[in-house]
Amino acid sequence: MGQYANQPDFATSAEAVVVGTTNVESSALYIGTGGNIEVTAVSNSTPVVFKNIPDGSFLPVIVSSITAGANTTVSDIIAIK
Repeated sequence: MGQYANQPDFATSAEAVVVGTTNVESSALYIGTGGNIEVTAVSNSTPVVFKNIPDGSFLPVIVSSITAGANTTVSDIIAIK
């Protein structure tokens, strides 16, 4: 994944995430069941919607929150830190 603020190149923990979580502690996300997801990136304050994410994929963005609502249809999310 590369370096982000002195984090290791590989994850050191992973946990299931509930949509609407406001702090996923600067995590990358694994999306088990695809769809759309609205997230706020760590260095932004404006949410962004990623569309048509396939099942079993990684979202290549370090996020601080996942927004619940009509724009988020993915499920089985795992936060990777």
